[in-house]
Amino acid sequence: MYCSNCGHQLTGKYCSNCGKPAEFAAGESTGKPVDWSAEHLYSNIIGIPEVRELISKHASLAKKQMSGEQFLELFDQVIPLNIPFAKLGPVVASISAHLGVKTGKQIIENLSLPAGTAIVAVLCSLARHGQTIKQVHQFNDGCLFEAELPSDLLSWEGTLYISIRKIDLGCRVEVATSIGGQLYDWGKSKRCIDVLISDLTSSPV
Repeated sequence: MYCSNCGHQLTGKYCSNCGKPAEFAAGESTGKPVDWSAEHLYSNIIGIPEVRELISKHASLAKKQMSGEQFLELFDQVIPLNIPFAKLGPVVASISAHLGVKTGKQIIENLSLPAGTAIVAVLCSLARHGQTIKQVHQFNDGCLFEAELPSDLLSWEGTLYISIRKIDLGCRVEVATSIGGQLYDWGKSKRCIDVLISDLTSSPV
């Protein structure tokens, strides 16, 4: 049972996180499946048990990949240096980021999906691809997700921004990436965005 106000797991009659009465928890008051398609509040959506089960299911499909830092650690084992590559790399990237060196891509699409359906699809996609959510910004017509874009063999860690806003015939999706510390990401941003849009349009939920 989860609180519909903050998504915190309930253990009593009131939410220990926000104090909301447990009887108003999403999906628990009637015992019937909840239609989240028209919902745009993240706190309400994440509190629905069916949504949490979907996210958990997709998270179990995530594949572990070697990060950029793990890749650099391999050099420490074969190339004797006074400064390990694994420690030098992130420092160089941080300096470059402060100097304004970064790369990224942005796309805007109008989809014939209800905002709630799109939000749940995004959450499932992020879980399946191991992209941890950093922050959620709530709007009066949707929300913005900031998720971690893991490092890999070609680029440093970055941030994936996903905005879902309600429109008359569905929702407007804006997706952007930002990778600090390098001028090129060798197509990583495009691939990431293409995968997300594909997940949305194929209705994974």
